[in-house]
Amino acid sequence: MAKVIAFVHSVSEIGGAERMSEALIDGLLTSTTYIPALLIPENGPFGDLVENKGCKVIVTQLAQPELTSPIATIRNIIRLVKVFKKHQIKLLHCADLRCARAVLPAARMANIPVLCHMHFPVRDDYVSWLFRCIPKPTAFAYCSKELKTATGDSLSSVCPKAIHQVIHNGVDIHRFLPVACHNDSPRIGIVANLQERKGHIDFLDMAKIVLAQRPETQFDIIGGDILAAPREQLLKAYAEETGVGNSVTFHGQVNNVRELLSKIDVLVCASHQEAFPVSILEAMAMQKPIVTTNVNGIPEAITNNEHGLLVEAKEPEQLAKAVLQLLDFPEKAAKLAKNARERVVNEFSFNAYLDNFTQYYSRILSPDSNKG
Repeated sequence: MAKVIAFVHSVSEIGGAERMSEALIDGLLTSTTYIPALLIPENGPFGDLVENKGCKVIVTQLAQPELTSPIATIRNIIRLVKVFKKHQIKLLHCADLRCARAVLPAARMANIPVLCHMHFPVRDDYVSWLFRCIPKPTAFAYCSKELKTATGDSLSSVCPKAIHQVIHNGVDIHRFLPVACHNDSPRIGIVANLQERKGHIDFLDMAKIVLAQRPETQFDIIGGDILAAPREQLLKAYAEETGVGNSVTFHGQVNNVRELLSKIDVLVCASHQEAFPVSILEAMAMQKPIVTTNVNGIPEAITNNEHGLLVEAKEPEQLAKAVLQLLDFPEKAAKLAKNARERVVNEFSFNAYLDNFTQYYSRILSPDSNKG
């Protein structure tokens, strides 16, 4: 009998973690072994997206357990246990540690294993607080080797019985196909939610430098305030203050990343901190030239001067120099893009991603697996 796996998310906006869950949901919808469901605290774009694909969406409050509010906490635990039993959930795949904390006590009571999917690093003190006085997860999955190295020891010390595995993000190489651009003017894009760590200020500073040499260039900022932080207006004001406002388009949160990505000539990732970004894999699959900061797990996907150009973080001058190099030498840009596509096909395909996770699910659900 097929087992229900519920993907648990803290928000229903669409970011990198949501796109990775969407990919797994797509794969599991055709599986005879597992049935996907989505567990979210409110309706929104992500819930609508997967529901239209045929995935069950369960909207329920994900309150944090609080020792100072024992009665409310117990009520929430009992309520979640009823939700889990009603939908016959056998495994909870949590997109972040905070939503994992919200479901862990009820999961223990219902004897349901919890998998924490790590998409970004966390501080040791945060980990200690997060799992204090509550049941522990059964397993962790890390989207890069660097992330496991940076975070795994801390999580292992607090959750000593949990199992750990690195599973790189993957991309649908048949959906994200190479698309040739025929722009009258170069278009440089960034695909990222508007968190400060994504480096949008550096991107705008880079735009100013590039425009000084190529005034016809256009810049696309694709992504929105998925964490409800008011960054878009700040960035728009900075673009005007910097003098690049007329050359920059803010697309906000979108559902058509592939369509917009197909129209840009160079993808830039300006992040100060990044585990293993989905946007880079999608651009690689679409055979786009890439300029990215050399941080965290990114070098696991991009080798400098082989699949793209790596620069130091918080250095807009280096970003601009690399972008101009790709614009000035289209043959080099085309070669790097072709190599990037080949690497994704060989190493980071969606099929490999799905296979790795379904094998991990089987391991977690095996009778001899530790239960945290």
